Amino acid sequence: MMTVKRNPKRNLFIVTSVSLLVAFIGFYFLTRYTFVASTLEFLQNANPQNEVAYGATLFQTRGCTGCHTLDKAQANGDSGPNLTRLGQRMSEAEIRSSLVTPNETIAEMCPEEVCQANIMPDYGRILNDEQVAALVGYLREE
Repeated sequence: MMTVKRNPKRNLFIVTSVSLLVAFIGFYFLTRYTFVASTLEFLQNANPQNEVAYGATLFQTRGCTGCHTLDKAQANGDSGPNLTRLGQRMSEAEIRSSLVTPNETIAEMCPEEVCQANIMPDYGRILNDEQVAALVGYLREE
């Protein structure tokens, strides 16, 4: 029978390393949208003072183009509702609500089928008030 010597320092190193790795992976998945998007916005010199231009940048960096069609953004997403001329169909408050609490009112039709709940990210938890206002301003502008 072989005797195995236990090395407390080695065990502590392994436990610490695994814990740090798990914490890093958790942090990455909690912040990946905001970290990557914020970095892109910084590199593009996004200016929050110009609400419409800032909203246009946010529309590109926050993943909106992946799901939504919006002519002025040259976005051709195929799973969310078409946002072209949204300002003619919805009020500022309705657009804000759709961003901040997307499951309160589900759009009737998406390109492929009836829109589903829990698909759109809850931007009320991801974006700050200034960013929400910029996106609303951009979407309202024709």
